[in-house]
This record gives sequence, structure tokens and C-alpha cells, in this order.
Amino acid sequence: MKIVALVAVCCALLVAITGCGGATAYSATVAAATPSATPTELAGVSQPTRSGEPTALGMGLTITVSAPKSFVPTGAAFPAVRRAVGFEMTVRNEGSSPYSPTLLSLSALANGSASRQVIDSAQGYSGAVGTEAVPPGRSTRFLVAFELPPEKVAVVVSAQPDPAGAAVVTVFDGQA
Repeated sequence: MKIVALVAVCCALLVAITGCGGATAYSATVAAATPSATPTELAGVSQPTRSGEPTALGMGLTITVSAPKSFVPTGAAFPAVRRAVGFEMTVRNEGSSPYSPTLLSLSALANGSASRQVIDSAQGYSGAVGTEAVPPGRSTRFLVAFELPPEKVAVVVSAQPDPAGAAVVTVFDGQA
């Protein structure tokens, strides 16, 4: 019984520390890396394609990622960072049922270290949150940004179409 109480206290502490359910919850689904995957594992799961070419995600889905666009986030961006890189992403559904892009988990590595997603609605970088379900045979487009250090770095962006078990796929691997 002591173990159950200890686990409950640890979970409550974790929720308090991470702010689960707080103002940043909107980015958790989109930006969270697979908890069991290390940066090395995320970088090597699949072969990336060139910018502008569709990449199969599984589940009848493909994703097309633009070339990276380096930018300075506005004062309204969250989190406040000095530099970010943005991507235009298009998810196409060729499966047999509608797909909710809010299930799409995106993560980025900058020089091998995890990078936070940047929400800068003033510049259009709001992620996939709020995007309606994509019916079979249709696609949706959204903009996603990630924090980068001031200097040019190696960037790897990975996508997982369903955090409940779909494979992690590298969708961009290059410099930004």
C-alpha cells in the first residue's frame, strides 16, 4: 500500500512541475517526442526525403514538408526564443477513415538535442492544433516552428501519426 501512495505522490508532483493542463497544453500533443525514444533513435528511424516530396507516415497518410525557413519570433511567441525555424506541412489522407491532425506528434532535434516547438500565431506558426479531421482523399496544411540556437545547425524533424503506436518517421534532415 505504501508503494501505491508513493506512486500517487510522484504523479501529483510530476503534474505540478510540468504544468500539465496549464496554458501550454495546446502544444503537448504536437511537439512531444515519443517518451521512450532517445534523440539518436528519433534521428535514425527512417530515411528522410527532400523538402517538398511526400513521405509515407503509415495509416494511409503522407506528409510533405517544405524547406526550413529561419525567422525571428515575435514578442508574442511562446516560448520566447531568439531564433526559430518554420516548416509548412501538408498531411494527405489516402486511408479509409478521417484523420485528426491533432494526433500527429512532431519533434525536432537541433545538433542532436531536443528542440521545443514555438507557437507564433502572429507569423502563422500555430501547429496542427485546431485543425479539422481530414477526410479520405483530402489534405490539410499547417505551419510548425521549432527553437534553434543562433548559429546554423543540423535539424532533424520526426513525425508520428498516432502516439498510440504508429512508427516515428524522419520527415526532414538538413541544415537550418
